[in-house]
Amino acid sequence: MMFMILGIGLFLLPILFRLVLKLRLGIPMLYALLELTVFHGWYQANTALADGIFFVLVGLAALSWVVTMLRHLWELLEDWREERAMADLLAYRVRQARAAGEYAIDTQGL
Repeated sequence: MMFMILGIGLFLLPILFRLVLKLRLGIPMLYALLELTVFHGWYQANTALADGIFFVLVGLAALSWVVTMLRHLWELLEDWREERAMADLLAYRVRQARAAGEYAIDTQGL
């Protein structure tokens, strides 16, 4: 039973690391690991400072998520505006062709 739990844990560890890196939490995780192992004495002496640094690192990661989300939303908005402008241009050309009595519409540049 113990070997099965250990095997499952070792199987999930690379997935966890990839998820942490994908979420941009690699630096906070490394900081937490170092403060709890290598700098354990310093951490116990400066708990408030160490926790504050950790929360700032996590906050910066969360801020990067927000910036990325805003960039994606801006790109979606620009794509929507471009499609809207093309649709308006096509409608304008259709009206011009109808007014001139033509059946062919120039779609160049759309």
